[in-house]
Amino acid sequence: MKAVETFYFRALEAFREAGGTEEEFKWLVGSGLALYPAHRDEVGLRLKTMDEIVKRAEGRILDVGSGSGLLALALSERGTVIGVEKASDFFPFLRRLENERLRFINADFLRDDVGRDFDVVVFSYILHDLEPEPFLKRALELLKPGGRIIVGDFDINGLRRRLKESAGSCELGVEEEVTLGRAVSHGRECDAFLLILRRVEK
Repeated sequence: MKAVETFYFRALEAFREAGGTEEEFKWLVGSGLALYPAHRDEVGLRLKTMDEIVKRAEGRILDVGSGSGLLALALSERGTVIGVEKASDFFPFLRRLENERLRFINADFLRDDVGRDFDVVVFSYILHDLEPEPFLKRALELLKPGGRIIVGDFDINGLRRRLKESAGSCELGVEEEVTLGRAVSHGRECDAFLLILRRVEK
């Protein structure tokens, strides 16, 4: 995926410009590689989940909880993207990823103005430790009529079941549900899944 290559080179550029040494580079890379064998399946599924989200998203897209920005960057190949991230530490790097189709804002999704009239709202790997209903309700406020919510995550803490229960309360229907594989994440074996929700038309 082109986005992964761009993401890597922007990160390397940021590291070099911040004065990172060869020794520090080797330590950073080495510590990640040392953990890779234990997390190989999870890493693979996270990349697969990202790919499946990107395939299903188009138009005006809101990426909630962008983190380091890789998914938002990939989504910008499919539409115009606003990435919302609450942690300000990411922003010196996120600014490097911005392009004519991608902009990041430092905001709280549940409380702040993040824009409106989106075709798609994406939640990737952020809801498993949270109560999903407030996020789904907020997403509904920001979607165009007929817009969709895409959730890609691991089924930690019964997330898939909780999402479906919350969807019912919010008058959302399940348009698509896919199990992408199984791996250990957060210390437990669980399914990676994709859930696409759309407002139930009355």
